[in-house]
Amino acid sequence: MSSLLGVSRETWRRAVKLLRSDGILVSRHGSGTYVLDHQDRIVNDLSQLQSMTKMISNTGIQERESSTRCCIHKAPEEVSQFFQVPEETPFFILQKIRHADVGVICASINYLPLQYAEKINQTEPPNSVFAYLEENYGIYVTQALTELFIPAPTDPLRQLLKLPKKADCFGFRQSHIDSRGNPILYSLDYLRSDLFHFTVMRIRP
Repeated sequence: MSSLLGVSRETWRRAVKLLRSDGILVSRHGSGTYVLDHQDRIVNDLSQLQSMTKMISNTGIQERESSTRCCIHKAPEEVSQFFQVPEETPFFILQKIRHADVGVICASINYLPLQYAEKINQTEPPNSVFAYLEENYGIYVTQALTELFIPAPTDPLRQLLKLPKKADCFGFRQSHIDSRGNPILYSLDYLRSDLFHFTVMRIRP
């Protein structure tokens, strides 16, 4: 195949490895390498960074109008540490509760440095912070350190989900980095575990 494509064997091997890691190819011992059917591929793949709007869309849930609250206030210690600023530094804080026909599906809090919040209309905040940063500042969020956890029952953000009986939720704690390597956004997203399904392709080293 490498000679057919006019590339070195090493280049071909690297390309196959990348396609396997993306869930496009699968290698079966003693059989060969195959292209996965579309329905077998990972949908909400946790290894791929997407906006919360896109993640909800991928589930097939029809999102209704969100309720939002904005304020300027100092942030929790872990936020200040991520941005490497004094603890008393104020941030633009956007709280969003997303709704669907089944009720509340997601509750989020985003912390944005004030210099990047100047173009936000607080009466109509952007639906996607990623898109807002791209359109207004040319800033592209390219990676995020993500922690997946189960919020405590007493967590105020969890309580905003108004979970049905026997339902639970999981949380994403994310530190976002832009294409220049700068910290740009810190977010907490809580989602109903009965409505969302996420997967990740794990590669043996």
